[in-house]
Amino acid sequence: MTDLPAMPFPAAALWCFGLTVVSAIVPWVNAEIIVLSLPAVARSPLALAALVCIATAGQMVGKCVVYRAARRGAEAPSPKVRAQLAKWQARFDAHRWAPAVLVLWSSASGLPPFYVTTMLAGALKMNFPLFLAAGTVGRLVRFGGLVAGAAWFTGIVR
Repeated sequence: MTDLPAMPFPAAALWCFGLTVVSAIVPWVNAEIIVLSLPAVARSPLALAALVCIATAGQMVGKCVVYRAARRGAEAPSPKVRAQLAKWQARFDAHRWAPAVLVLWSSASGLPPFYVTTMLAGALKMNFPLFLAAGTVGRLVRFGGLVAGAAWFTGIVR
């Protein structure tokens, strides 16, 4: 088997960003698979770290689209959905930091799915900068951990 030709960093960065944006909006496109492939295209630990940051940025750009769509969609819900949103809003209002903790936990662990948590955050009109900060930190931790394991396994970083 022959080695693949080196992908120039700008091309790798562009593909990484584009694919992670799509993965954030389309739930069946798996961001983790994309991220786990990064050690194969990174030619150095620095390039790998940069690609993790780019993947995190792409994922959060896509999640901002989902957040915004859910926020707009919650403006005219059915009575049943309105009742459920009111119930969740009361829970969030009772615990000031609960939304940020939920977003941070979900974005780092995947439980509950970050897509669902993003829609809930948008529908409940969670403070956007807080959503963005918590989601970015969580995604960076998740993607960094995945890539660190994959890089160690493939021998890029020892």
